[in-house]
Amino acid sequence: MLRMKVFIAVIGMCLLGVPAHAEDEFVGSLRLRGGYDTNPQFTSRGAPIGSAFIATDVALAAAGKDDKDKTSWGIVAEASATRYAAPELVPALTGKVILRGSMGDDEFRLSSTTTIADVNTYNLRTTDLLQAIKVESLQNNIKLFATAEGGRSTINQTNAIFADFLPVPLQYWRGAIIPGVSVIRDKTEIGVSVNLSARRYTEEFDVFGYRRDNERIQPFLFAKYDSDTITASASVSQLFGYFHDVDFSNVNRTMYDATLTWRLKPVTLDFTASRRAAETSFPISPITIDTIYSAKAAWQVDPKLAITAGAAYATMEYLDSPFRSQTYSVAVGMSREIMKDLKWGMDVSRTWGTLIDGEKSQAIIVASSLTKTFSPDLAKTKADESAKPLK
Repeated sequence: MLRMKVFIAVIGMCLLGVPAHAEDEFVGSLRLRGGYDTNPQFTSRGAPIGSAFIATDVALAAAGKDDKDKTSWGIVAEASATRYAAPELVPALTGKVILRGSMGDDEFRLSSTTTIADVNTYNLRTTDLLQAIKVESLQNNIKLFATAEGGRSTINQTNAIFADFLPVPLQYWRGAIIPGVSVIRDKTEIGVSVNLSARRYTEEFDVFGYRRDNERIQPFLFAKYDSDTITASASVSQLFGYFHDVDFSNVNRTMYDATLTWRLKPVTLDFTASRRAAETSFPISPITIDTIYSAKAAWQVDPKLAITAGAAYATMEYLDSPFRSQTYSVAVGMSREIMKDLKWGMDVSRTWGTLIDGEKSQAIIVASSLTKTFSPDLAKTKADESAKPLK
């Protein structure tokens, strides 16, 4: 409840502090979802505890611009709370707020992005406060850019050794500089960049006596394409990580990130593939390498009925240890508009795989939901249209 109050207060202050212009836009949604999860903690220990659950998801996006002053702003926020009927199961609480602002035009633009995020689940507790400042300039199809990032984060995960959280979370500062250049032609952009970053933990040694400070160099090659039917982006990079503890191996791994959206109307296909490095509080691993592949199809049967199906495969590799997890998942769902801006949905999903302790696990979730969308600008537009005199 405290997290939800903080979330609402932050959004309220942000929206109240933003001047209104004709170009401002706002959209929000509230989803109530309930059902049954056969294994909420995705565990194999003993008999997994199944439970009915109820979830509340809140999301909003607001944006505005002033063409005269060449400024723009944006807010994206989301919060989720899932509570279980079984009293021994802890709630899953997540929240994120992203604030964006920019000034200037294509010749010279300065932009700022602030991210505040919090996750509290049965196996992960993290907080992030990140600030990024970006400068970019487009001259004759050549774009030069540089980003400076800084922030503070905490992380605490359950692990295979203790099957519980650490006594205190790991806390660290991060900083990065990302210069780059790209070429833009019509609907395509191709470029290169390099991420130079460092992480410094607030304590020299963690609770197990390891030094986790590190520096990283990660050169990127990336490309983007956007048309009426296809939106695609891809990047490949080489991560070089240098860790201060002699028991942590330096990292030299190839990373990638690719997304493809193909709009065939009435069918839309989405594909993703990524391999990224992630922080961990696991005692004997400096980082994890997380890989995921997913595919999703959405069929808009008619203006009010949509059917979706998807599948995913994910692995998490704990470096400098024999531990590795992998999961598979499939899901089908449907949603139907039952009245203006109100949708009813049903979904069924199954997840199975191998945990980091080598044990097998699986879960099935059956859920139903109601989603209400709020868009004052859209409502005003429709009202204005209805108020026009008949010809």
